[in-house]
Amino acid sequence: MSKQRALMITSFCLLIMISLSGCANLKAIKALEIANIDFSSVRDGLYEGYQDNWMVTAKVNVSASGGRVKNIQIIEHNHGPNHGADAIIAKVVDKQSLQVDAISGASYSSKVVLKAIELALRKGQ
Repeated sequence: MSKQRALMITSFCLLIMISLSGCANLKAIKALEIANIDFSSVRDGLYEGYQDNWMVTAKVNVSASGGRVKNIQIIEHNHGPNHGADAIIAKVVDKQSLQVDAISGASYSSKVVLKAIELALRKGQ
């Protein structure tokens, strides 16, 4: 077998493996459950949350005061093309709930950001 043919076969196998791991990761994101946290039970403070799902990660700072979430800042958000998942922040602050609709075209990123917010809020309970 020539070196060129061996390289092509190896490259093809590697591409298949990467594709399969990406599909599994998207299934894991889709299966993420976002808890319904009572925002009024969160103590005053600044809390950091981080969610890593390999292809999509998010790190947030959540500021709570007087039984309300006052501000959420995305510190880090690694994802595919920018589809506007950051808009989920305004929905969460306005509704004072994690039970909000995902941003159209950015459902996986939205879910990862929501999970990071949930993990931050848990630190304040």
